Amino acid sequence: MRLKGARIISIFTVLCFVVTLNVFTAANPAHGTQQGMNIVVPDPLKTGDKVAIAAPARSAANLTSERFEAIVEFLTEKSFDVVISDDMFIETPLDVGDGTEEIRAAAFNKLVRDPEIKAIFCIRGGYASMHLLPLLDYAAMRENRPIIVGYSDITAMQTAILQNAGLITFHGPMLSSNYGQDESFDLLFDMLMNKLEEPLTSFPLENIDGTEFSVINEGVAEGVIAGGNMTLISALMGTPYEIDLREKILFIEELEEPPYRLHSYIWQLKLTGKLDQVAAIVVGDILPKNGIHLQVILEALRTVNVPILHGVRAGHDGNPFTIPIGATVRIEGNKMSVIRLGTEEPIEVSIVDGKVEIRNNTDEFFSTKGYYLTDDTSEWVLPVVLIRAGETVTIGGGKRVRIDLTDVDEVWLVLESKNLSS
Repeated sequence: MRLKGARIISIFTVLCFVVTLNVFTAANPAHGTQQGMNIVVPDPLKTGDKVAIAAPARSAANLTSERFEAIVEFLTEKSFDVVISDDMFIETPLDVGDGTEEIRAAAFNKLVRDPEIKAIFCIRGGYASMHLLPLLDYAAMRENRPIIVGYSDITAMQTAILQNAGLITFHGPMLSSNYGQDESFDLLFDMLMNKLEEPLTSFPLENIDGTEFSVINEGVAEGVIAGGNMTLISALMGTPYEIDLREKILFIEELEEPPYRLHSYIWQLKLTGKLDQVAAIVVGDILPKNGIHLQVILEALRTVNVPILHGVRAGHDGNPFTIPIGATVRIEGNKMSVIRLGTEEPIEVSIVDGKVEIRNNTDEFFSTKGYYLTDDTSEWVLPVVLIRAGETVTIGGGKRVRIDLTDVDEVWLVLESKNLSS
């Protein structure tokens, strides 16, 4: 909808007030988990969007040019405008990051600070993404809300992002690690392009091959899902970025760790009281499948009295399904579903005595400040809702709201527009 030619007659001076509203508390990375922070949802991905390939863990330096070109072509064939992170081919002799954390963090921050980049696909996991955590721009992630996809070593970043930016990320297939696994990518893009359009609509989380989840402890639970790779969850313990599991559903997966180490990871969570806080536990891919690896995990969990599922094919096995980290999930029996993406509370917007007042879930009121608008409103393409004096409109569902006060007796509620400036 264009506002070109819109005229509103009022007894007030025709001014245009603009307020950019962000009623959600920004996180301070130094403080770790922000209990009670509202979780925000990325914008849905659309064909033609600019997307990035990133390498916050190991780079693509050892990939053949043919393989890397095929990965880029995979995204361009989906009609995305592809950009490559600046550190994509950085080489480190010891293959442990070798002091490149500032370079890699700068490359990732460049992507999240660009509001035109709608999605960031990690090319692979490996090692060294946790080095970036103190250097990441969490405020830019919360403001621009890019889609971020990865797993394995990327768990460190996903945990820190959830707790310091309150942004949903996606534990899903990576461009090199899962190249050619079409069913997994089809499911991912369905979630990014369709499910994000309706953040309050529930949908099931299911194995791609149709096999049902197995139940260890039966029950019903709801909570924000968090976690990922067990090694990275353990590595963050005792740091400002250690996982917050209060009333959450813990998701875990792992690849080729010795059984005793898997057992110790669970005991670490037990001894620190983390497993006393969880609402439920979801055990994803534990590889290899032909050993005692899964058995030792389930043995360590035997005294944890919350719903527990396993046989969840998300992680390092072929064709994993995508889990939106930070979404509110419900477990009932052997079924798991996303109830909603994000936990942003509805806000109320009304006109009182010629002023716009905005109320969020803390009952705190905000009033508009006046700005002259220099932009030509005909350039805006705005999905809008009209509110008149004396009316109150409630906006919910994880939508960011901006208000264009075209007159003081009528207000256009502008949803998901980032083209307003004051």
